Amino acid sequence: MEWKKRSLKFKLILYIVAGTLLVLAASTAMTISTVTTQQEDLAYKQSIEMARNYANDFNGDMEMNKAIAKTIAVSMASYDSMSREEANNMLYNLVVEHPHLLGTYVAYEPDTFDGNDSNYIDSQGHDSTGRFIPYWNKITGPITLDPLLDYETLDYYQLPKKTEDEVLTEPYYYEGVFIVSYVSPIMEDGEFIGIGGVDVSLNYMDEVISEVKAFDTGYALMTGNTGILVSHPTHKEWIGEKTLYDFGVEEFSKVADDIGEGKGGHVETIDPTTGKNIVMFYEPIRTGNYSFILVIPKEEMLAGVTTLGNKLLQISLAAIVFMAGISYLIALSFTRPIKEIVSDFKHISKDAVMGKLDSRAETDVEIDFREIPMGLNEILDAVITPVRDTIRLTNALAKGELDERSHLDVHGEFRQLSNTLDNFAELLDIIIKDSSQVLTAVQKNDFSRKVKVYGEGDFLILTEGIEKTRATLSRMIDERKKIEEIRKKEIHHRIKNNLQVISSLLDLESDKFNDDGVIEAFKESQNRVISMALVHEELYRSQDMESIDFSDYLMKLVNELSYSYAINKEKIQVKMDVDPTFLDMDTAIPLGMIVNELVSNSFKHAFKQGKEGEIHVDLTLEGGRLTLTVGDNGVGFPENIDFRETDSLGLQLITTLTAQIDGTIELDRSLGTKFSIVLE
Repeated sequence: MEWKKRSLKFKLILYIVAGTLLVLAASTAMTISTVTTQQEDLAYKQSIEMARNYANDFNGDMEMNKAIAKTIAVSMASYDSMSREEANNMLYNLVVEHPHLLGTYVAYEPDTFDGNDSNYIDSQGHDSTGRFIPYWNKITGPITLDPLLDYETLDYYQLPKKTEDEVLTEPYYYEGVFIVSYVSPIMEDGEFIGIGGVDVSLNYMDEVISEVKAFDTGYALMTGNTGILVSHPTHKEWIGEKTLYDFGVEEFSKVADDIGEGKGGHVETIDPTTGKNIVMFYEPIRTGNYSFILVIPKEEMLAGVTTLGNKLLQISLAAIVFMAGISYLIALSFTRPIKEIVSDFKHISKDAVMGKLDSRAETDVEIDFREIPMGLNEILDAVITPVRDTIRLTNALAKGELDERSHLDVHGEFRQLSNTLDNFAELLDIIIKDSSQVLTAVQKNDFSRKVKVYGEGDFLILTEGIEKTRATLSRMIDERKKIEEIRKKEIHHRIKNNLQVISSLLDLESDKFNDDGVIEAFKESQNRVISMALVHEELYRSQDMESIDFSDYLMKLVNELSYSYAINKEKIQVKMDVDPTFLDMDTAIPLGMIVNELVSNSFKHAFKQGKEGEIHVDLTLEGGRLTLTVGDNGVGFPENIDFRETDSLGLQLITTLTAQIDGTIELDRSLGTKFSIVLE
């Protein structure tokens, strides 16, 4: 068809739409390209800065540990009059004040501390050489004092001795714990005399680094100068065993090479653990030649870039559609029939704006244009149905009827609208039910139920608020339990100390008397106090603060009694056969005092002066039945005395305490003396 025969409306629409399309397409492409490039650069810079900040944080921690080691060395070198006890107090206090430290220590060359090594051979904190090598550590849990091991071969002693300079060791295993050591030499008159240092468990560092999160699933890890893994959030078996070279990935090997040279940077590769396309950002930690690595899925890092590009594209498409509509209206304004239709359209549009969707276009127009108002009416009919259904559904949701759904048989964007409302109702229903379950669990003091459905926007604010509240309450409960445990430990510790003071006072008071009976009474009272003090000491050392290892307690109690009566009992042997048993304090204290009285009676009365003999203490636990047997092969219990009816305070205590713990007691006189106490 010739161009002159084309309608004006067609030409106007063609010119406007084509021109608008070209301009918007060009500007949109340029805008999207420029903005997305800038956003991508910004995402990389933010990730690099994040890795650098974390590296600086860990560098600060290492500098602090290094400073503590330096302080120990300087303090030891500055005070010539410091005693071994003072040095041990300083080391112990540093472990207490810095909970993240695994241990603190000093190690001196032979006879360089006070010249008295020979006086300390194999004493606590010393080995067979007598060298001053105390190591206050938490390797087994509580703080203990041990002598340093392998100082003649391991780097923590040999490197500062050789270089006479501060040393941060490569990770190594010490007594089964993966650690690093911060060591500083102790110098006197320019000569090396020893070291001062601290140890940090790499398990502690791994716990801290494993908490680092980046975007949704990004994680962090740390390596040593050789590329060896010092931490990993999931594969703990790789720590200390695997290096970046072992993965056989070219990019990983490049990262390891850069780390060895103290360089930072980033590479793009495939994560062998997750199979995702990732970007690895690595930054050196200057102290100790370590490196912090941040692993971020590229898709997550650039998610904002993709979203921005899509939004720009949507805006451009909307503009094109809008301009096409404008051109269409312009074309219609050039003819009278089109003007009439436009006028009718305006009437309908005004009603639609006012919410009157029942208005319809006049269809009594010229036949060539009749389909226009008829098509408009069909559109209005198609629109009003989903609008009214939307109103119905939103009203139901407002009333809390979250099970209500749309049931329209529509297509295209109307179907999308219907699905969107259904999805919204379903998501709202899930979020409310999930949040309700969390709140119900919290009301029942169960803080383990986490929020599983978060949603987006304000839903995210709501659900995150609930989750943060739950986590805060859980943390507060845990902290309260820890404080209560500390308080209980302190109470038992103080009770033990007070009982020891009473024991010491009884010992001092007994020196004021010459009467053997009075002195013996003081000694018996002292032993009873010691038996109670030992229970509180065991409770202080126990893990749950509710029960004690009664078998260990019996060993200590009998040893104390043996020491107390050892002056004239050299020929008496004490034999023990005890099963591992844990008892609460209400049972342990009475039962301990019973053992104290029975063993003391055997030492005092069972054997004539100079005679040999045996005392045996047995403890068995079978099927919930606890049996304690204390006996001897001495002269035997007098036949004319009923141990249940006697003026002896010790025997009265035995029968009273047995009844107190609902036990039974029997006496066997057949071979010496044997008391049996049974608890069901």
